[in-house]
Amino acid sequence: MKKFIKLISVLMTVAILSVCFAGCKESKPVIGIIQFGSHDSLNNCYEGIVQGLEAGLDIEDYDIQYVNSNFTAETSLSQAQKMVNSNAKVIIAIATPSAIQAATAATGKDVPVVYCAVTDATQVANFDNMTGTSDVPDFAAQLKLVTEFMGKSDLKIGVLSSTEESSDAAQIAALEEEAKAYEGMSIITEVVADITTIDTKVDTLISKEIDCVVNLLDNTIVGKLQNILAKTNAAGIPVFGSEIEQVKAGCLASASIDYVTVGKLAGEQASEIVNGKSASEVAPKTMENETYPYYNSEVLATFEGLTLPTTIEGLKDVK
Repeated sequence: MKKFIKLISVLMTVAILSVCFAGCKESKPVIGIIQFGSHDSLNNCYEGIVQGLEAGLDIEDYDIQYVNSNFTAETSLSQAQKMVNSNAKVIIAIATPSAIQAATAATGKDVPVVYCAVTDATQVANFDNMTGTSDVPDFAAQLKLVTEFMGKSDLKIGVLSSTEESSDAAQIAALEEEAKAYEGMSIITEVVADITTIDTKVDTLISKEIDCVVNLLDNTIVGKLQNILAKTNAAGIPVFGSEIEQVKAGCLASASIDYVTVGKLAGEQASEIVNGKSASEVAPKTMENETYPYYNSEVLATFEGLTLPTTIEGLKDVK
């Protein structure tokens, strides 16, 4: 009996120690990634971020917490707050709405934020402990491509923007400035309050007899691209995307930004911070004037009267 009791005591001690060791095991430090929503451009940003992290860190040593906000800023805020509460080594936020919410959650906390694909960096300039990579569209290159495909410059160009994207006003101003170089060109804008009003606003643009649509770097609008294309295609109106994935998805052409590269730069910045630098020591970066022209030959074939221009250097077919 004494031997049995002693055995039970030993087993209980082992069990208690096992529980203690399991509970006391040091958890991996957190690296948070918040993606505003799912479409190919932002997915490419995430792919690039992982590449950038892998270039500077052994990511197996970290708890990579990747979440998607489904195009809802309030969701980004709650996700960021959880990461702050987990004492994340860094939060990487993809797209302007998520970046603003992550910076808001981290204000006054010792958690740095790296933004990715924030088009207008002034939107986050007032936040401390933050750096990142911006994606500034080259509207001069885009309008040159548009006029070459359309075969004229006196175009009525339709643009959709959303109240979710605080950088849209600056983009529209830049687009309108570049349009001044073309006699007779005008920019016709419609603003959507949320994704439920996009279809109605597309109908409104079409009713204004626009010649084509040019997309901004607006994630809310691009997230509903198929809805837009269904209506514009039926009306015989081509859409020019803001990057290559939109061309693959059915837009006619684009002077395109490489979003894997944008993400990789942000991932490298985050790695520098995790390795010991402060956010203030990591300079913000901007991807600009690095565009690549692409077109979709299958889409081009559906528009009567449009032909492939021969004057755009490096133009490539995505099909």
